[in-house]
Amino acid sequence: MKTAKLLIAIFGFALFALARGAEPRPPSSAMPATTTVNIPTAAAELATGYAAAVQQMSLKGLVVYFRGDKDVVALKGIRAVNAVGGVLLVTFSGGDMVALSAEKVLLITDGARTP
Repeated sequence: MKTAKLLIAIFGFALFALARGAEPRPPSSAMPATTTVNIPTAAAELATGYAAAVQQMSLKGLVVYFRGDKDVVALKGIRAVNAVGGVLLVTFSGGDMVALSAEKVLLITDGARTP
């Protein structure tokens, strides 16, 4: 009985010593996790809205009117319109593309309206 108590006491002391000897690790010097917040600009929201609206229109008669340097310019023969940030990427039926600032768009129509 004394031997059992002695073994339990030694085992308990050994566990206590091991637990006490395990020191907490210092914090790693790695950079803390970063958080990226993307806030869309007004032009980006406008471009996204235009691209979504074009999806609801007929591409057959689609015309995009935008403000040029001196006058209003009409883009015709459009196959697709995609938003990329604050820019509309307009793809023509021939495969050519043009990037157009969403802030310069005056009117997008699939009818006979003009600005």
